[in-house]
Amino acid sequence: MSDHQFETPRPVRLVTEIGKGSVTVNATETATTRVEIVGRDADQVDVRLDGDQLSVIGPRRGASFFGSDNRLDVTVTLPTASQLAVKTGSADVTVTGTVAGSQVKSGSGDVEIDTVDGPLAVETGSGAVRLEEARGDLRIKSGSGDVLVTEASATLAVSTGSGEVQLWRTRGPVVVKTGSGDVRVGDAGADVTMTTGSGDLVVNTARRGRMTAKGASGDVHVGVPAGVPVWTDISTVSGHIRSNLQGTGAPEDGADHVEVRAKVVSGDVVLTQV
Repeated sequence: MSDHQFETPRPVRLVTEIGKGSVTVNATETATTRVEIVGRDADQVDVRLDGDQLSVIGPRRGASFFGSDNRLDVTVTLPTASQLAVKTGSADVTVTGTVAGSQVKSGSGDVEIDTVDGPLAVETGSGAVRLEEARGDLRIKSGSGDVLVTEASATLAVSTGSGEVQLWRTRGPVVVKTGSGDVRVGDAGADVTMTTGSGDLVVNTARRGRMTAKGASGDVHVGVPAGVPVWTDISTVSGHIRSNLQGTGAPEDGADHVEVRAKVVSGDVVLTQV
């Protein structure tokens, strides 16, 4: 085991590169940053603080930091509002507390983050991504991992190959592209654009803005609160179109309204009053 402590009265910028194992970051109200490393190569990890930048770099094997099969479990406790730049091979990444704008990239590890108060970019090959709250612009890219975002306040862009995407509450514009995964948005407060090859596209509650859905064989479901005016442009080649929305007339100037644009090949399109 390797243990390092630094006096850090201000937030730091953590730069971490680890191959196999785990990276756990605990952001809390503290003036001391602690780095604990467990693993056979723990004493070979380069840990140093230069100004406000804390580097935790795993041992290099050949031309890569990720060539070793030895597991390293890294735990970093640092001040709230610190920034992260984390890169792993197959190591899982877990972040508790609130951090500032960050970047996380993993080959096959899962990524789980509590709260980010700033822009965040997450990229995984096959790992799942789970984020509780994004207060800044959010960009997520995954090859085959599932994506879950509980709350997003700003722009959100998600791209997956075959993973399922769940966005519980969104307040900024959303763009989601999947190859074969389902997309579900719980409560949308702004524009939502969804594109998939064979997955279902669902917005449980569309409060305002333009809902755009394009798919091949999946179904489209959009729920609209009672009393909100709706404008539609819907087409399906071999599917069915169903709606129980009640006509409310044109919206008053400045009033909330919803546009639904849906185009699918063989899927159904269903509009529901909620």
